[in-house]
Amino acid sequence: MSSKKQQDEKPNWQPLSMMPTIASIIDEEVANFEDLYKNLGEARKKPHVMDDMIMDQAINNHRKYLEGAWVYDEQLSRWKKEKLTEKQSREIERLTVQMLKYRKMCEDIIAVSEEIKKGTINRILEMSDEEVAIAVLTGKLKRPF
Repeated sequence: MSSKKQQDEKPNWQPLSMMPTIASIIDEEVANFEDLYKNLGEARKKPHVMDDMIMDQAINNHRKYLEGAWVYDEQLSRWKKEKLTEKQSREIERLTVQMLKYRKMCEDIIAVSEEIKKGTINRILEMSDEEVAIAVLTGKLKRPF
């Protein structure tokens, strides 16, 4: 994301008193990403049950989450510059680690979604009957049962 776009967005920076709320949002997002990644792991075994629209939505949403992650990072950076209690300082460090996980989970979700997209029902429907038969016989396509 360009710094110009970042400047144009002008986030509403939060006071230190909002740390529990921001922490809750970050923690919830990471938990949601972990759940989605687990579900995508299951879908990876049967990509034909997924369609391009679902995979595109996962890819696009998580690219947007990655593009917006700088706001959380900047908020944490701003709080670090304030006079903090030891507990607040530890929480900011924990949230900094959570943001690393946040980014990693987004990247992993995008990668798995792109992998699944190669075998969605849309890809199968694009094939001729002969291509499907060859793909099944060669093991490139699993039988749908």
